[in-house]
Amino acid sequence: MIFVKERLSKWIQAAIILVIGILCIVAGAQLSNDIGASQDAVNAISLTLGITMIVVGALSLCLAIFVGISIGKGFAAVATPGAMLLAIGVSLVVLKYAFDFIAIFISVVPYLLLAMGGVTLLEGCFILLKAIRTKQVKAAIIEVIAGFIIAAVAIVLGALCIGENPVIAKDAQLIIFGIIVALVGLFQFLATFVKLPDTVVVVSKE
Repeated sequence: MIFVKERLSKWIQAAIILVIGILCIVAGAQLSNDIGASQDAVNAISLTLGITMIVVGALSLCLAIFVGISIGKGFAAVATPGAMLLAIGVSLVVLKYAFDFIAIFISVVPYLLLAMGGVTLLEGCFILLKAIRTKQVKAAIIEVIAGFIIAAVAIVLGALCIGENPVIAKDAQLIIFGIIVALVGLFQFLATFVKLPDTVVVVSKE
């Protein structure tokens, strides 16, 4: 029972992330075939996030008001974050705009990949030149190769996803995004069953 209590909030968070990832995959898969089914998945993303924010915001707001009244002090400052979260949750349920943010994010990511790839490539070149100058190429070769590979992958993916009519279509990008989000939720859930080793401090007496 203690095990469940300690991890319940993390399980709920992981489940929400996993559901959003799956809904993104469904929306991407249906985007080019069935617009109605795709819209249902898109609306479900907003509803999932909105309901979650409503519950969390309402609980936070009630707790802040209860604590403020109990101690006889003002609670406006403490209750504001909960109220804002509640308001955003209600707006998500009513207006269903969560997918718009996902679409904007997916549109921006290719440019971020190109920028990240370019910077990583320059850093790799700098490390390689420094290693050649100091005659430590063998020690730096793994770092250089890893940097070049990451840069190449980022630049290629960014180039394939950029523009109005990218090589990797928007629906495929949405599916990839959904897979990544779903994996994050899955790994977050599995991580709750892994016990990290305790930190041991060794003090040597001189």
